[in-house]
Amino acid sequence: MDFTVPISLDMLRVAAGEIGTLEGPNNDTKYGKWIGMNYQPWCASFVSWCAAKSGNSDLFTRSASVEYHRSFLHRQFYDRDLILYSAKRDPDFEKSVVGGLIFFREGNFWSHIGIIERYDHKHQVFSTIEGNTWPGVPLISSAHGVFRRYRYLSASNFAGIAVIDYSRSGTAPQTGGMVPIGLPYDSSGSSSFPGSRYFYIGAYNNYVTLLGKMLVKAGYGSYYTVGPGPKFTSADQQACAAFQRAQGWSGSDADGIPGPSTWSRLTSIYGSGNSYTQPSFPGTQYFRVGASNQYVTMLGVQLVKAGFGKHYTVGPGPTWGEADRLNCQEFQRAQGWTGSDADGYPGPSTWQKLFQIAGSTPNISNFPGIHFFGSGANNEYVTAMGKKLIQKGYGQYYSVGAGPKWSEADRKACQAFQKAQGWTGSDADGYPGPSTWSRLFS
Repeated sequence: MDFTVPISLDMLRVAAGEIGTLEGPNNDTKYGKWIGMNYQPWCASFVSWCAAKSGNSDLFTRSASVEYHRSFLHRQFYDRDLILYSAKRDPDFEKSVVGGLIFFREGNFWSHIGIIERYDHKHQVFSTIEGNTWPGVPLISSAHGVFRRYRYLSASNFAGIAVIDYSRSGTAPQTGGMVPIGLPYDSSGSSSFPGSRYFYIGAYNNYVTLLGKMLVKAGYGSYYTVGPGPKFTSADQQACAAFQRAQGWSGSDADGIPGPSTWSRLTSIYGSGNSYTQPSFPGTQYFRVGASNQYVTMLGVQLVKAGFGKHYTVGPGPTWGEADRLNCQEFQRAQGWTGSDADGYPGPSTWQKLFQIAGSTPNISNFPGIHFFGSGANNEYVTAMGKKLIQKGYGQYYSVGAGPKWSEADRKACQAFQKAQGWTGSDADGYPGPSTWSRLFS
């Protein structure tokens, strides 16, 4: 296959210029001397050196440790599953990984790192430039050096990649990661047009998410296979172009790139209530045995809101456990999914669906369903009901106040409310139905 690559990024120009450089005795290299850790494995030092020499040091960490690079770029990390998913969904994914980093592991040890020149998804192989490696063919010298390698996605030691947004070079925060730009909402919940610089193929920010959510509200959701997100793709452009054409616009006014008129038309009609922006899927690596992070808590909270929290004994928390997996699995099965799609480990589709269903707060305007109430139920609809019962004068049944886990206090308070409406029998058993819910929240 042809791997001739037009090297367009300064990072790759610098790296390619080093191909053929060999190490001296005991890992002696200019990269190790530069970073202050000579005579050590130097693949990570080579990455930092290339970043600095190409003027991109703000997008990378300066470290001789592969694990430090991985931690620094944790929000931009794609494991094998997410790579396959993203390449299928995003037609520009192959381009977006150019200049990114590739990682390898041996057991629990982050063993090696390189720079991505190109990714061929058809053959699932990366062309890379790596330090402290060999070219894959016999050498006269046994010394390692800088060489071009071809790495397969299926390799047993392949760990993942980090995608780098080079458009942010010079302005990126030193914390690393691709953090979506926040939205300056006004009091009405909408926002003024932020500028065309936020909308181009590959752009990554929350304005893209807001655009997509408004387009879905406007009836152009068929262009999205999963749903709106912070990365501007051809789906966003196609949906936006369809909306623009529906306004009678043509030519450059209907090219799928929003301008002030498009933005004003969308926000004036569909912008209300968009102050909540759905977070994008962080990656499968955050949901595994031993993981402890904010995303586990976010997942748990949404599962509780959606009515799938019965396996929690004390509520959602940051440490991934079997309760998280079981609750997530029940949610996945409720969507009709089976097999690996319902194994209890969230992927992009689970995350998207969960936040679409649960939203940011429970919607109490309509009765959510009987499965949210009863033994084992643990969700925010139980909290909402309890708070409303207390507000209406039935607080004597609660010893510590309303909470998300269904208890006998909830049943007794609800039953007292039902009896006060003159209801009897199964209509006053303490379990809310549509009539109870409507009367309680009217």
